[in-house]
Amino acid sequence: MQDKLIIIYKGLQQRRSFKKFFGEDLKRNDFLDSLASKRGIDDLLREAIVELAEATREDHDYSEDEYRDLFDYLVNREPVESICMRYGIRGPDEIKLDDVAEVLSRFE
Repeated sequence: MQDKLIIIYKGLQQRRSFKKFFGEDLKRNDFLDSLASKRGIDDLLREAIVELAEATREDHDYSEDEYRDLFDYLVNREPVESICMRYGIRGPDEIKLDDVAEVLSRFE
């Protein structure tokens, strides 16, 4: 679940970057578009990613010299492309993660 939330977070960041640069995102993704319109979605995703890491009690060997905080470490320790490959998708623009969509829809 944490990996999927990281993909979604990175996908939203990518869409915003494209929008700033091109004036709009080049690819349409209803799931990401609907999330991007929600207030506080970035904070919600950040909190969920960190809380999942803390709940699983996984070892966090990040250094403050390299990363700002635990969240920064979690989302940047592995390229998003590698995470996507685990789930059989090419990138954040192909997100169709029904289980995550269902969970996040409860926060509407």
